[in-house]
Amino acid sequence: MEPRLKMLLSVIAFALVFVGADRWKVSAATCEFPAVFNFGDSNSDTGGLSAAFGQAGPPAGETYFGAPAGRYSDGRLIIDFIAEAVGLPYLSAFLDALGSNFTHGANFATAGSTIRPPNATLSQSGFSPISLNVQWNEFHDFIRRSQIIRNRGGFFGPLMPKKEDFSNALYTFDIGQNDLTYGYFSNMSTDEVRAYVPDVLDQFKTVIKNIYDQGGRSFWIHNTGPVGCLPYVMDRLLITAGQVDEYGCADPFNQVAKYFNSKLKITVHQLRQELPEAAITYVDVYRLKYTLITKANKFGFVQPLKACCGHGGKYNYNMHVGCGGTVRVDEKEVVVGSCKDPSVKINWDGVHFTEAANKWIFDKIVGGAFSDPPIPLKMACQRHPTH
Repeated sequence: MEPRLKMLLSVIAFALVFVGADRWKVSAATCEFPAVFNFGDSNSDTGGLSAAFGQAGPPAGETYFGAPAGRYSDGRLIIDFIAEAVGLPYLSAFLDALGSNFTHGANFATAGSTIRPPNATLSQSGFSPISLNVQWNEFHDFIRRSQIIRNRGGFFGPLMPKKEDFSNALYTFDIGQNDLTYGYFSNMSTDEVRAYVPDVLDQFKTVIKNIYDQGGRSFWIHNTGPVGCLPYVMDRLLITAGQVDEYGCADPFNQVAKYFNSKLKITVHQLRQELPEAAITYVDVYRLKYTLITKANKFGFVQPLKACCGHGGKYNYNMHVGCGGTVRVDEKEVVVGSCKDPSVKINWDGVHFTEAANKWIFDKIVGGAFSDPPIPLKMACQRHPTH
């Protein structure tokens, strides 16, 4: 090879390496999220259902807030830790008219929410009427009205997000669990519930596309957890001894949850193809929750299948007398309170996780080890080469 040609090829090779390294540095930059907009159910509800249908009373909130704070837990939820991690205040619930500040986002989640609209009222079924399509409608209206209020100024103007924040925000989702339990509590079989999962995810996909059309670009999506390990499911639904796994969980319900998650992952892949400017992160909280429950002692927790705040039965759960309710004991009214040390319990009230469990899960997901693509939360605005 001639010396000049050899030198030219060397220069080109060096340039390509340099450009590649430079691109890597750009893609590795952390994101500055000015706001977070959350959609979901009780796993991420920071006060929506409480604002609309009555406050989640004491002892909820006791561990961190010292009083009820709209959360169905003794303290903070994963969404609270997400807000902390990106340097933002805790999210105000969209439905909460008292003391809310939407400068850095809003939370549209409500406890009991489903992706598909429920066919019964809250009092009939226990499921929220604020399904994901309603949350989307609230958000769509919020975009328009928040800018009217912000442009008007005055006291409320600064409490609204900037127009550009909607395209630079992080959009988080934790919903789907109730779509499965809604079917079970409606006397459907696991096969019948499994059969409608594709329709549920079609509706989920529509909402993601709608948000994208409004400028949303960064999406952080949690899959659903092992519902077969939750006291309220195991206590209320009939299961045979052969359907219980070695850890005490109801395997048929967990299998449907895993099926849901496999289809959700496919849906996310499709969305990446259809929404070329979106950065979509799929987070496997199922694996973490199941690991925590089945190896509780290893991580400093005890009695993983028993509620901290509850009363009676194998799982310290009673669907008729919930956490904070009252029962008669020796002719006296006694309040159903929390356990002595919620920090070593996983389940709070038979349905939801304790702050300690939520923090354990968050600490595992924040770095990206359980995400697809495997990027940390602070880089969730970066599109991955696999998109």
